[in-house]
Amino acid sequence: MRKSRKSYDLDFKKKIVAEYISGTTPADELARREGLERFQIYAWKTQLERRGKVERFEELTNQGHNPDDVRRIMDLEEELEAAKAKIADLTLANDLLKKIHPSFQSEKRSSGYAELRAKVTRSKGRAR
Repeated sequence: MRKSRKSYDLDFKKKIVAEYISGTTPADELARREGLERFQIYAWKTQLERRGKVERFEELTNQGHNPDDVRRIMDLEEELEAAKAKIADLTLANDLLKKIHPSFQSEKRSSGYAELRAKVTRSKGRAR
């Protein structure tokens, strides 16, 4: 005998996905607590992201933009979000490196080429 599929309303899905995205509760724990399968949370996340894109598309077209411009706007928005995420990752990595090497901030040397050249020049003078 096959289990009947349970239907969940949009607000419930949004609540579960928001909790998952916030990082406070892992998907396994959320699924266990709510009596769901873990894959459902991932599927809902994807479903809500798609729904958000469709709503954004409709919002922009209703504002009078033509569909080609709307697609370009949405592509640029995605690019901007990716750039923001990259900047956040690099900032985090930079902060971690500063913590690992605290004296690194005070060292204003570039590649060390000038210092190496000076040492070589001094050593050449001694060899003669």
